[in-house]
Amino acid sequence: MFEQLQLLVGLYYRPVKAASRIIDTGRLWFALCAALLVMAGLQAGSYRAVLSLTSMIVSRYAPAPEQAAKHPTAAVDEDDDEGTAAKAAPGLAVSPLLLAFGPSASLRALGAYALAFVPAVILVMTLYRSHESFPVLLRKDYLSFLNCALLSLAAAYLPVALVSLAVPSFWLWLGLVAAGQVYFLVLVSFCVRTMWGTGMAAAFGASLAGGVATIGGLAVFTAVGSFGYYLYSPFFLYYAYILLGSDIRSLGDGFRAKQHLRNQLDIATNNPRDADAHYQLGLIYVQRRQYDEAKARFARAVEIDPREADPIFQLGRIALAEERWDDAIELLNRAAALDDKCCSHEVWRELGVAYFQTSRLEEARLALAKYVDRRPYDPEGLYWFGKTLAALGQSGEAREQFEGCRAAVETMPTNRRRQLSVWKRKANAELRGLEKIAS
Repeated sequence: MFEQLQLLVGLYYRPVKAASRIIDTGRLWFALCAALLVMAGLQAGSYRAVLSLTSMIVSRYAPAPEQAAKHPTAAVDEDDDEGTAAKAAPGLAVSPLLLAFGPSASLRALGAYALAFVPAVILVMTLYRSHESFPVLLRKDYLSFLNCALLSLAAAYLPVALVSLAVPSFWLWLGLVAAGQVYFLVLVSFCVRTMWGTGMAAAFGASLAGGVATIGGLAVFTAVGSFGYYLYSPFFLYYAYILLGSDIRSLGDGFRAKQHLRNQLDIATNNPRDADAHYQLGLIYVQRRQYDEAKARFARAVEIDPREADPIFQLGRIALAEERWDDAIELLNRAAALDDKCCSHEVWRELGVAYFQTSRLEEARLALAKYVDRRPYDPEGLYWFGKTLAALGQSGEAREQFEGCRAAVETMPTNRRRQLSVWKRKANAELRGLEKIAS
């Protein structure tokens, strides 16, 4: 319990690290209980806010006491229909709010997040990543991301629930809820970035799409109304379990597999001679863009086995991503010296990019020429080789590489084509630049 509370609190001050730990060690029962408690507190505050708004509306429509004493039947004598409408006006104004914030509001909200928000974000990530289908990614990541979303929801709305219990004003409560929703989107964006290794802009865009889907889910739950209680029938639940039980259980396979793998890797790191466990953990941290933790794992793997090229190569890639060009060149050269074919020859591509960034163009040309000769259909390698040749003034050869880059992307399978289309766009931009220079 204490460890799970640490994960919840960690979202406030170290959201990326907390999101990573939620994926590895979070418990769904704790996330669900925390979200339910916070939403129940938020619902209690909302009910007080609605009652405050009700009293304000009633006091506005109701006649003053002295006027009612002087003319007790004035409203009815003038026009009975108008008097009835005036009496009903407060109830008509408040009834939609009471329906929205009724006893089951927190359950409807959690249902909307579970059935609309989480699948919508996973769908956006499927379109963004392009190399996995939606059903596969849903089975693999649904519960892991639901765990993150529920804890993010609890962390975002906990301050709102506490303040709303003390401040009954409806409009202030509404502003606090809006602020809590924005904070939730920010926290869950860190979770998206950590889980799928995206950029922050793409993660926030996916979270916004999920927010729109949540509004639609709440609208559906509200429209269904009391009919939803029929779904709790034992007969309906029994037949739903028979028909969908295996599919629902499969949603937890990826969640359990990830946490089991992480647990086994942590156990394996206790072996002082097992460099591979540290290397595999480092790859997990790289995918989550937690470079400090990844560097520590790769460095430990190198310390255990200095003759292994792969962790040195990964340290070089991290240095390249952090724009530490000299460190990247030194590490990548070490990896290439240990294994000329390190990581499917990618060591030469990364080394060529590092040389290019430091304007060591001839060395970049040699490294990239070696890589392109070994892997002639890699769009990224062709693009950087073309950039190097263009910088050396070899426009004709550079044009050939950019055209090869474009052709390599166009001839790939559909999912890979979408994933690597960025290199085609960059190659087209370079080709347009060469045409302008030629003209």
